[in-house]
Amino acid sequence: MSGITTRRQEMVREWLEEQGLDALLVSAEPNVRWLTGFAGEGLLVLDASGVSICTDSRYAIQARDEAPDAEVLADGGHLEQAIGRLNADGVGRFGFESAYLSYASHRKLCEGLDEAEPVPVEDKIKRLRAVKDEAEIALIEQAATIADRAFVALRPMLPGMCERDAAFELHRLMVKEGAEKPSFDIIVASGPNGAKPHACPCERRISEGDFIVIDWGAVVEGYCSDCTRTVIVGQPDGRQREIWEAVREAQLAAIAGVRPGAVCREVDEIARGLLRERGFDREFGHGLGHGVGLQVHELPVLSQRSEDAALEAGMVVTVEPGVYIEDWGGVRLEELVLVTQEGHRSLTAAPYDL
Repeated sequence: MSGITTRRQEMVREWLEEQGLDALLVSAEPNVRWLTGFAGEGLLVLDASGVSICTDSRYAIQARDEAPDAEVLADGGHLEQAIGRLNADGVGRFGFESAYLSYASHRKLCEGLDEAEPVPVEDKIKRLRAVKDEAEIALIEQAATIADRAFVALRPMLPGMCERDAAFELHRLMVKEGAEKPSFDIIVASGPNGAKPHACPCERRISEGDFIVIDWGAVVEGYCSDCTRTVIVGQPDGRQREIWEAVREAQLAAIAGVRPGAVCREVDEIARGLLRERGFDREFGHGLGHGVGLQVHELPVLSQRSEDAALEAGMVVTVEPGVYIEDWGGVRLEELVLVTQEGHRSLTAAPYDL
């Protein structure tokens, strides 16, 4: 891991030099992990001389194990140690992650600095994280495979289960297959509950004729997968089949549009336009997809509000159109897709059959 993290740190140092900054204070935990391998709590100071992880005694051993090339400071508050490091090194202008530092912490930072000047920076590391290397892609694909296997094992158990038990069993099956944990709170939404895109599993029992929206993912070495299938107990009626097929058609068309240089907003419109033709665009309220990596929701964002952001080879994105009808239910189908130099490759293999 040290070779990979060293290359990532050098990318950030080159950017700092371009921006006229001496250092970067990193406060978002996924960014700290991406730059060092350390998965605990703490801040990171990165400058030309190296990196310092500012943590506490709870994570000191873990930090030394996971980030052997980093200086580990674990005697005091995280921010106080970071301020001390910046002051001791005589840093001039340095960047801080303005999206992840609270007002109170920013005030404390400014009050504690000697000469250093804090400069707010946008999500530079988050943007770098959007393009995955081969090792990251392999871990995401491994997580997706684990999630696929767990879903296949769960499927015949669904009739008669309550949603909460189904979610718990899917969690158990993923861990049994080798996952660290689910990548988010598993969604099992049956019948009318499927109209809520982020429904919480409840005591409702899955019955004959129910559509069941299942949204789940696994974590392997910190990297997430994300997948959704909508299945039925028994046989679908005409309306259920019509809506499921409309969502599947929109998804397949959007996946076909995934390639380097494709504008995220335009990929969203491929799916949205087809659902509009079928009369379901008002029932598709969320964006088409998002990046996946150390977090289950990362850049890029595929939505109507994505402006001119474009896909790049190495990005891993979801493609997940849905239709949600209050008091009836919903359908969402989600594929995890790698953007390749040639176009795209699906990373999920869970079956789509109703």
